[in-house]
Amino acid sequence: MDALTGNLDGNLIDGADIPACVHNALENWDELVFNAFDWHVKHGRLAVGIEADENDLMGAKLCGILYEQKGDVPPSDAAGLINSYDPDWEIVIQFVDTAGRLRTQRLRTAPGGRHPRRVWYFEMMRRLQEEPETVDLITLPGWFAESLEKLEAMAKIGKAGDQE
Repeated sequence: MDALTGNLDGNLIDGADIPACVHNALENWDELVFNAFDWHVKHGRLAVGIEADENDLMGAKLCGILYEQKGDVPPSDAAGLINSYDPDWEIVIQFVDTAGRLRTQRLRTAPGGRHPRRVWYFEMMRRLQEEPETVDLITLPGWFAESLEKLEAMAKIGKAGDQE
């Protein structure tokens, strides 16, 4: 797990008080960061809530926690993390530890790891190819559409070169 995540704020996500669902979510890093970035693209800054899944003892339920939309104020330790994290490289998670305390952690992708924007980009490319009906084109960010246009232009140049 250390190869996938690092922690900027110095609080390692380790210890006896971390529930199994959080460990399970971290073991599924790509799913966790895809959802975090996808929700960020659609809704803005948020924390990813992690809780146990009653239907799957080895699973974890994820939810986007948008304090601004609910009119709630995040706990003071969470507010700074939510306002300052880099969504391309980091995620903020919240969970209730085994002692019943609300925990907020900012996790940064380790050097050479699969960062949220990268995971999201390649998953969206796969979906566009394999299951385009699942992609809401209206919510795609401009930079993603621009990259698709560049890829299409490169493909046309490649085809023209093959014909010569």
